[in-house]
Amino acid sequence: GVFASQSIKKGQQIHVMRGKRMGIREMFRAVDSGKENSADPLLIGDDLYLDLDELSRTFNHSCNPNVYLRGKGILTAIRTIRTGEEITYDYATTMVDGDRIRELGHPLWTCRCKCGARNCVGRIDQFDKLPARRRNFYLKNGYASDFVLGKYLDI
Repeated sequence: GVFASQSIKKGQQIHVMRGKRMGIREMFRAVDSGKENSADPLLIGDDLYLDLDELSRTFNHSCNPNVYLRGKGILTAIRTIRTGEEITYDYATTMVDGDRIRELGHPLWTCRCKCGARNCVGRIDQFDKLPARRRNFYLKNGYASDFVLGKYLDI
């Protein structure tokens, strides 16, 4: 995990997710060959992923995140983050590729969630599988990447 080395203000940019860009077929080749963990690539566009660099890969999930991915992968504080607090985002806010993955005959990546948040939904899954209230909260506040927001909002 990644922990705040100093206090971070709401709205402050924390990190830009970096890595090698790859198409969905290249991503599946890397996963199928064992070169890539299926949980690691970050969806950034239609059939476009980032094979995250080591630092970007170490930000953990939480159902009660303190950052979100803005734009094309800019981790931004949802609220003030205290020194020493773990920096987390909701992985579901980056997952809208389920139909395309199924179309290509691959299984969807999901994971049992053990984040420990009071509002934990118990499973990390596609954005459309989030409880409606949580999904609407993210959409209303723009707490997702431009790509994901574009799938749900007219932007």
